[in-house]
Amino acid sequence: LSQCVHQLWLVDVLQPQLLNTCEQVVLVSTSVLCAAVRLVQSSSLLDQLVHFLLRTHPLTHLLLQRCDHISDQISMASLSLVEELLQKPHRDILEVLVLSYLRGRAYLSPSAAGVDDRHTESNEDSDFLCLVPVQVRSAQLLQEGGYESYVHDAHTLVRVTDCQSLSQSWDWPPSLPPSSSSGEGEEFSEGHLFKVLFDRLGRILEQPYELNLQLTAVLSRLSAFNHPLLHEYLLNPYIHLSHCSRSLFSVLIRVMGDLMQRIQQISSLTDRLLNTRRRLLEYLTLLRGVIVLEEFCKELAAIVFVKLQTSSSPESLMMS
Repeated sequence: LSQCVHQLWLVDVLQPQLLNTCEQVVLVSTSVLCAAVRLVQSSSLLDQLVHFLLRTHPLTHLLLQRCDHISDQISMASLSLVEELLQKPHRDILEVLVLSYLRGRAYLSPSAAGVDDRHTESNEDSDFLCLVPVQVRSAQLLQEGGYESYVHDAHTLVRVTDCQSLSQSWDWPPSLPPSSSSGEGEEFSEGHLFKVLFDRLGRILEQPYELNLQLTAVLSRLSAFNHPLLHEYLLNPYIHLSHCSRSLFSVLIRVMGDLMQRIQQISSLTDRLLNTRRRLLEYLTLLRGVIVLEEFCKELAAIVFVKLQTSSSPESLMMS
């Protein structure tokens, strides 16, 4: 039955629609596919969906490219599809989308190969909290969006129901593999997914609020998985990147630098930020982007905090 679904529906019906040049057809077919991924329970049907989405060329590349489509609606639908995939119990999803590109740790500079960064882990959560400049922090002024609520949500995401339970049977390594950085100028390929996510994140101050929320949801979920490569690449701010590489932290640093230049042109910044928080749809795209950035950094800090608690206190996982 699952093979019939693959051939008669996915290949014969859905694939031509996904490859269509009409934006409305693409949007509808992507949304239908997203719903199918969300609702599928059968492991054999999930196998067929994963094979169709991640092993069909050029469809796979095209679907990921559309996370950065000129149409915000198509971009949001494509990001939603990625988020739904990341919630399914199939190890090939992360392997194909991200882990295969990180395996050799080629994102590290040759001089950093073999350097142990673990002594810095205890500060990683505070580094994300401190990323947002004091001048644009506004949550505490309204006594909302406390860090504690993000820690609670991260506990659920990382340890209780989602990412850790998904990956328990996948035999992930407990520690980082050796770096393959050789100093010969080999360029690191971040893969199609990280490329579109980081490109989008670099434009967070210029994008619609809803799109930014979907983007940060995908990045947060990737960050919550307890794989040492994902943790290092996404959540360790102290790694020494090669000249051709970027990480989540390095992209956020560049965004903050851009932000500091832009806010020089805004008068009564604090009042405008407070008003934007109260009525998100009535103010500048830039300020809405600032608010998403502030909340995203708190979310990342909470994920780091919970993951470090888990790694340092394995018995706490059993108690939870």
